[in-house]
Amino acid sequence: MENDLKRYDLYGWDYELINPLREKEITWYVRFARMTRGPVLELACGTGRLIEEVARAGFQVDGIDLARGMLEAANCRMSQLSTETRSLIQLHGFDMQNFCFDKEFGLIILADNSFRELKTCTEQISCLQCVHKHLRFDGRFLVTERRFDPERFAPRDHVTWSSPITHPVTNDVVQRKVVVELSEDGKWIRGSMVYRTQFDDQTETLDECPFEAPILHVEDYLSLFSHAGFETSVFIDYEEIEDDGKGPILCFVCKRCA
Repeated sequence: MENDLKRYDLYGWDYELINPLREKEITWYVRFARMTRGPVLELACGTGRLIEEVARAGFQVDGIDLARGMLEAANCRMSQLSTETRSLIQLHGFDMQNFCFDKEFGLIILADNSFRELKTCTEQISCLQCVHKHLRFDGRFLVTERRFDPERFAPRDHVTWSSPITHPVTNDVVQRKVVVELSEDGKWIRGSMVYRTQFDDQTETLDECPFEAPILHVEDYLSLFSHAGFETSVFIDYEEIEDDGKGPILCFVCKRCA
């Protein structure tokens, strides 16, 4: 977790630049917020881009994240919202493995591959038990993950730097490259994000941020959700389309077992 926090603390600000939020994603989450009537909790809320959209739709939203850099970016975003929208949002420096609120939520969200930040089955179950405790009986828990595709990790002869982007605070020029490989046992994705920062005086620095994530398949998610007391439906690509085994984005819709 320490390596991942370094990545998010130092460079989490670039996440939404390389992985922009799409309109169909916003529609998916807001539709469930309306169906469940809120309030809404987002785990690993990052820069706050999704909770902003949910709050704009009129719902009370709490967001939690463990990375200081992400929460700083989220607070900066919130400061630019209208007073009315900002009043609907609360941010917290909580761990999604062990969080505690004195209320239940109609909708809990864990988006954008964030579930795989939990490295072990123990960590995953701990998170899911917290969710179960805080989810209203008629509420929904949404988890979205990218389907594992081994072809994305074929050996590459050369990994290139990204196009330059400007740091939003310092105005330094930053480039990044990502090297990823599969573990020999096929159970882990391991790699490193390398950031090159160029300053006005023509000097530069390199920051290497290693990361790893477990490889989970649909059946693995369903087993974990069931163990934690959820019934789960699986859709793809932010639509009411049942999983066909091909869609790149897995959308798990969980509810507490009767």
